Amino acid sequence: MNRFLSAVAMTFGWAVLLGGITAPVAGADNDPAAAGNGKSLVVMGDSNTANATWTTPDASPESGECAHQPTSWPTQMGQRMGLRENDVADVSCVGSYLYRHGEDRYWTALTQTRRAAEIGAFGTRTKAVLLQFGLNDIWGENHKAQGELAPCLLNIERGCSTADVAANGTPPKILTGQDYVDHLGSIVAYLRYYAPNARIILVGYQELHTPGDTAICTDILGVPMRIPRASAVTDVFESVQQAPKAGAAQLGIEFFDARAATAGHGLCSDDPWLTGVFTPGRDFLGQPGHPTLEGDAAVSAALQQYLAAPAPQAPAR
Repeated sequence: MNRFLSAVAMTFGWAVLLGGITAPVAGADNDPAAAGNGKSLVVMGDSNTANATWTTPDASPESGECAHQPTSWPTQMGQRMGLRENDVADVSCVGSYLYRHGEDRYWTALTQTRRAAEIGAFGTRTKAVLLQFGLNDIWGENHKAQGELAPCLLNIERGCSTADVAANGTPPKILTGQDYVDHLGSIVAYLRYYAPNARIILVGYQELHTPGDTAICTDILGVPMRIPRASAVTDVFESVQQAPKAGAAQLGIEFFDARAATAGHGLCSDDPWLTGVFTPGRDFLGQPGHPTLEGDAAVSAALQQYLAAPAPQAPAR
């Protein structure tokens, strides 16, 4: 009885923590759109998930649906899995954050969880919930990573080392596993309750830089550019690879290593699967540093294969 009362109390606590999330109502049929049964696949994340072009605006929770590119890895994954469109809930959004204190007008992991619950995404039919967050949380109090990255990378004379950036008063934030525990813990507890059969997977980012190298690269109109002293950038890129892995272990959920699936195709590689600045060709309008079609295809294929295999044993907590 004590365990039962504790479970009731915990469930009530989650509802308070995730205020605004409504529990699904049980449904009788197996239509993926039926409230209560949930969607087979639920995806939450930022612009690397939704993918983005120069014309894709940041959105607020009040503005309605977020734009998703038809080549994004969630879209490709749903197609690979043979799922109907209404059996996938992709609430990822450009400009989303892992967290943003006191700022409900921004898309965060919490507001996306609320949105998914509102559309009946979670239920007994839900097979997997995939989360990809962190890259917008790595720089400055205002979480404006791209706004700080650009002037740093364009400082050709001095470079973009961690020491240089600290001297300028805008040091980057190195994410830790505890950041993911702090801001996803209550969400994970909620998902375990309302999507009891789902695998909860924290998806890492694809290879952004060559591991061990402090250089960062891009191309402008197809002309390659290399910044050799860019440890301020490579340090934070490394943290968004290691921190979610550590956080997943602490939370007792799965981690999918997208970097392994895209190894050898970072920004400084001979064949980058990330867009430059107005790269000629198909990815001309792609936002810099976001996945190309090949990058999204590699992640979706590897994730499909990963989900087809039995779930690994949950790490000890």
